Amino acid sequence: MRIEAIDLWHIRTPLVRPYPLSKIYGTLTHAEAVFLRLTTEDGLAGWGEADPQQPFTEEWPGGAMAFLADLAAPRLLGRDASQGAVIRCDLDALASGNPTAKGAVDMALHDLAGRAAGVPVHALLGGRLRDAIAVLWPLGSGDLDESIEVVEEKMAEGYRTFMIKTGSRDVADDAARTLALIDKYHPQVKFIADANQGWSESEALRFTALIGTAPLTLLEQPVAKDNPDGLKRVRDASLAPVSADEAVFSLGEAAQLAAARAVDVFSIKPSKNGGLAPSRKIAALAEGHGIDILMNSMIEFGVTQAASLHLGATLPNLMDCGHAYMSTLRITEDPTDFSALVADGTARVPDTPGLGISVDADHLNALAVDHRRIEDPRVREVVA
Repeated sequence: MRIEAIDLWHIRTPLVRPYPLSKIYGTLTHAEAVFLRLTTEDGLAGWGEADPQQPFTEEWPGGAMAFLADLAAPRLLGRDASQGAVIRCDLDALASGNPTAKGAVDMALHDLAGRAAGVPVHALLGGRLRDAIAVLWPLGSGDLDESIEVVEEKMAEGYRTFMIKTGSRDVADDAARTLALIDKYHPQVKFIADANQGWSESEALRFTALIGTAPLTLLEQPVAKDNPDGLKRVRDASLAPVSADEAVFSLGEAAQLAAARAVDVFSIKPSKNGGLAPSRKIAALAEGHGIDILMNSMIEFGVTQAASLHLGATLPNLMDCGHAYMSTLRITEDPTDFSALVADGTARVPDTPGLGISVDADHLNALAVDHRRIEDPRVREVVA
């Protein structure tokens, strides 16, 4: 299963609605990603996706394209795609960091392995524990009336978990909106408050005091990612479980947080965490420390969403709430058919080989800001 060609597309498309986040990130209006296709000598194609998003990630789409085209591609062409672990180690030795770019390679290798074996990716990850997973819906940092309008609309479509984006307004306003939503909809609906690093430690502690005993399902990344001690202090003060998102990119960061008992939950995103193999390691470490997993997302297209869904289906420590498999419904165009798997507030786990989705290359070309194709020189010599 020798890799003969690599295609890369940097794509960009507007969101259906602008997405107000914390004061760290502002308001998102577009989704961007780098799609990767690995083609083998026997005609199989495996798909990956990188979802860099500054300042959430250190990477950006142009940088991911450059890493994959200029550094990774020469190490991939001519290689046996079935040797995924060896390839991942080689890329780590080649350059540190670059988790979203490396994650695209990891997804594509898993997709190829599943297609070659005729099995879905979740079978390669140990087998699925569930056929479907409940889906959450996000609420931007708007006011209460706007939030109620979205909750009512999405409850009618089957959603029962909502992620409230906080961290851009006064803490008292964030707490008041959160309490009002819980009071109006509990116990039919679960709510997650996600500050996206938007609070200082004192603001986060004030939020937990104002929330008090209200049944908040989760408080996500309330303080800066480089303040693990503060994260632990918030966790110790909070009656709601606390999760790390931006603070857990790597297995090493996960191990440090677990050893310090700093959080109750890890927020896993296969692109952020470097692909399925590293994400699975983080989830296993979490299980050993009694830490649950929220399958979260960047603003992702269907390849990353499919990879995340396969992983989530296999995890014994998956949180009992909705998870972030709604991303393709929030962008105006997606060149995959992942959205067909999401209905009635639920994502259905596919059983077809590989990631279980299809990608429209013509649609990719139409969305592309940049496209590069790199072929094994030996293939060109044979054709010539």
